Amino acid sequence: MIKWKQVDLPALSTNRSTGPNQSLFREEWPSWTQAQPQFSAGWLYPMDGAAAPSTAALSTGNVQAYVDFERIASTSPDLRYYRYLYARTEDDRTFQSQPLKNLEYRHHRNERPTWFASTAPST
Repeated sequence: MIKWKQVDLPALSTNRSTGPNQSLFREEWPSWTQAQPQFSAGWLYPMDGAAAPSTAALSTGNVQAYVDFERIASTSPDLRYYRYLYARTEDDRTFQSQPLKNLEYRHHRNERPTWFASTAPST
């Protein structure tokens, strides 16, 4: 079961179309990640989930985007990747899932994946 927490995600307001992943500027991240310098990059993947009628109805079917965040670690491997799902309610509130670490690529890495490296850094 996914646990949802209300957050801000400025990028969700400006990137409402589906399409390829988009490298995000730090000011487009949720405020909790902007305040943590170990987070170094973020990539948004727009999706087409419908807004949930209420917080009780939030589900993966309401996901409007997910973001893969890169965090610099103090131990090797140097990079960690976390995915967060973002859903909205009909009253335009944004909710974030807990971090997902079981990704289609390795969660702990020594270098940025090539598909991320080809986009501009998000610092």
